[in-house]
Amino acid sequence: MRAKAIEAYRFLNDYVGDLVAGTRSLELFEDSPLFASVSSSMKLVLRRMVLSHLVVTLSKWGELYDRYLAIIPGDVRTAWQDLRKELDRRGIRKFRNTVVGHIWDNELHRALTVSEVESRLASVIGDGLLSFRTWINDPAGNQFPRTVVAICERVRDRIGEDNGLGPSDLKA
Repeated sequence: MRAKAIEAYRFLNDYVGDLVAGTRSLELFEDSPLFASVSSSMKLVLRRMVLSHLVVTLSKWGELYDRYLAIIPGDVRTAWQDLRKELDRRGIRKFRNTVVGHIWDNELHRALTVSEVESRLASVIGDGLLSFRTWINDPAGNQFPRTVVAICERVRDRIGEDNGLGPSDLKA
């Protein structure tokens, strides 16, 4: 059980870093005056790159959920489960499987059209890029259980507390 706790602790720590880096990169690409002179086609490519990174990272939650549910402390389990439901509701995994990770939709037996990709992306993002970014990571304050980063940090920390884990276990 301790080995699984160490794995989950490390994965969640990496997950936080990937989500923070992805949302901050998206913020930089969207809002920074440094990118004002970047062509619109390059902005589109940069946005797609970062959104793909975030979708892949978010889709890993399902694997974390399935493989480590048994070691999740009871006081954070509801937030853990609610996040899984929200990711499913947004279609994160489906978007990864049909847009980010593959070119073919196995259910439709064809590639998606541009409008189908945009529709699925709209479902993933919700109310817009800013709300999507702050739902994942709110630099002004990640509050549990309001953001994905806060949930990951709290679950990671609780696993650490319950199993006597610390920074040295991140290298395991």
